[in-house]
Amino acid sequence: MSLDVAIFLLRLIMAAILYAFLVVVFIAIWRDLRTVSRRAEEGAVEHLGHLVVIAAGETPLLPGQRLPLAPLTSLGRAVTNTVVIPDAFASAQHALLTWRAGRWWLEDLGSKNGTLLNDEPVPTNGPVVVGPGDVIGIGQVRLKLEVE
Repeated sequence: MSLDVAIFLLRLIMAAILYAFLVVVFIAIWRDLRTVSRRAEEGAVEHLGHLVVIAAGETPLLPGQRLPLAPLTSLGRAVTNTVVIPDAFASAQHALLTWRAGRWWLEDLGSKNGTLLNDEPVPTNGPVVVGPGDVIGIGQVRLKLEVE
């Protein structure tokens, strides 16, 4: 067998290995997407809870309105927040609710008027744990945390 034929066969083998690798990666991604799609259809997406408006102040929010929570939920006046609080006393980026280690944590983001937790000011030096039934105050709005 000549050197040219050996190099050609080696190239064919390498191309076959590369294509086999790409097929395996494609199948793995396809299976993962099918699994996620199936879980979403079955409603297996984890529900972390919601905030219930208990006092709306002078905002268009309605008492009893439920605001869904994401694992990282920003609260404030700006429309870029997860939960928009259109209150004149709320800062654009007012507070942050974070789901970590199976618990909710509330952090004031240096807001001008502060954030309340059960009518007590939230310290600005770090997050505090929030439990079901706790009331978060931002401006004139009061929100109760409910978990599922």
